[in-house]
Amino acid sequence: MGRVKKKYLDKEGDWQTTFCALSIILVAFFVMLCSYATLEKGKIIEVKRSFRGALQIFSGGVLFDSGEGIVVPSPDTYGLMQDKVAAPIHQLLKGKGLEEEIVLKSTHDFVTLTMLDTVLFEPDSAVIADSAKPFLKKLANILGDLEAPVRVEGHTDDQTINRKKFENNWELSSMRAINILRYLKAQGKIPADRISATGFAQYRPFVPNKTAEDRRRNRRVEIIIPLVQEFFENRDSIIRKVPPSFKVWDLKG
Repeated sequence: MGRVKKKYLDKEGDWQTTFCALSIILVAFFVMLCSYATLEKGKIIEVKRSFRGALQIFSGGVLFDSGEGIVVPSPDTYGLMQDKVAAPIHQLLKGKGLEEEIVLKSTHDFVTLTMLDTVLFEPDSAVIADSAKPFLKKLANILGDLEAPVRVEGHTDDQTINRKKFENNWELSSMRAINILRYLKAQGKIPADRISATGFAQYRPFVPNKTAEDRRRNRRVEIIIPLVQEFFENRDSIIRKVPPSFKVWDLKG
């Protein structure tokens, strides 16, 4: 007597289960690919710093050889950077009675030290005053210990200057920035590729030039230390809005 072959029939809906499982696997696979393709730049810089600390390579600062700027996205990391950059400068200035002439500001993107011309230069001159040199020397030592780039900006008011010394405000603002750069570079041994200077004349006022007090506040030098490289790249086109991380450091004793 012949054996009766059992006929196995697929249960209704089995193909749907298989299809759904395959779809889930494919979705997970593509999510994984996307996650590898969009690595956080913060992870990249952490790896880079590990190599630099262990092997003493990547000495070129915050740029890879390709020139891509690296951003540290973590708010905690930003806070540490602010403390590393702004806190020593704040300690240097606090209680010195300079709060009317010097302002220290910081955000997640940069630290700015704004100094009026009266605290830095001889009257109507780009020559650094002797009284400013001790402070600038200590500031240079702080900046020299940092790995971040430093930018020195000169600004004037909108008044016509004495043409016997300078042709226009462009020359005055540029010369003041350059003299501060030279002094900081020499005293702090800051590498030449990490510091730059520029003059803006009267064209980037801190406040409108309406009164004598306004003009006094506009005659200034600003030292800017970016916490992200893109700040310098976008400096000329940034929207001047107050970011949530904006902080003015109290310089009173």
